Amino acid sequence: MVRLRSTTARASALAGLLHGAALVTSACDHDEQPSSSAEPSGPSATKTTTTATAEPWRFRPTLDQYLPEGAVAEPVLELSEPRQRTVLVLAAVLRGGQEQVRIERWTYEQIPDQEDGLRVVDEGEVVLQLQPGPPHPELAELRRRVAAPGTVLTRPVGLEVRGPDKLIERLAAELAIVRNPSAEPRARARAAATVFRALDDTVAMRGNGIAELATVLVPAPARTAVSKDSERRATVTFEAAEQTVTLGLQRKADGWAIVSAEIPPAEPAPTTAVPEPPVEPPLAP
Repeated sequence: MVRLRSTTARASALAGLLHGAALVTSACDHDEQPSSSAEPSGPSATKTTTTATAEPWRFRPTLDQYLPEGAVAEPVLELSEPRQRTVLVLAAVLRGGQEQVRIERWTYEQIPDQEDGLRVVDEGEVVLQLQPGPPHPELAELRRRVAAPGTVLTRPVGLEVRGPDKLIERLAAELAIVRNPSAEPRARARAAATVFRALDDTVAMRGNGIAELATVLVPAPARTAVSKDSERRATVTFEAAEQTVTLGLQRKADGWAIVSAEIPPAEPAPTTAVPEPPVEPPLAP
């Protein structure tokens, strides 16, 4: 997981985030376990590793403050950009009156002369659908910002389960909740956030990556075959819609995560051709 070392007050934490003085960690893209962190040598943010916590979200109160009435949200990623003095939050959001949970991007900027104050700039722009559809045009830009140096990133990746096969079971259960319109709204948002956490960025931010997984994991596969490539890597295969699905798994700092997915394209639904009406012969003169 990626997070900041804890500080004693929210004001000082926010000031450190936006001015680049806070210690930054980035364990989500590495195979090794988290290690102890060290103080940065200069004012620019640098990336290292630290110990994970149960609740890493520093800007959840800000997100909740600006949510429209009736909406529920669960953060999945926080990105502070000290040079721009902005904070970007990705969250699984279910708005009142809507049927589908969506991954929305919320952007905040520091209020001038208020080190501990943020105001909303972009309010809940959808960047990822959990249903099939065209990729968001700004998805590539989002990936670039997440990978940019000098930023403060919080992005837990991986679930603590007993093994690769249990990750598939957990994902299937969470996706079933996400797609159940009768489930409690908060439970659906949390389930979507859990699914996002179980996926590496190469899958989670790949346009239809989440939607494609939902099509093959709901309902849950009856049988899965697990091939342990190493202590930290495995391959899981199973049949879905009479086709073979192959998922690559890796043990991250926060648990097992899907890092690759080979999902055959769904067969197009057969269409019934409508016969053309017979052509009437021309009338004799």
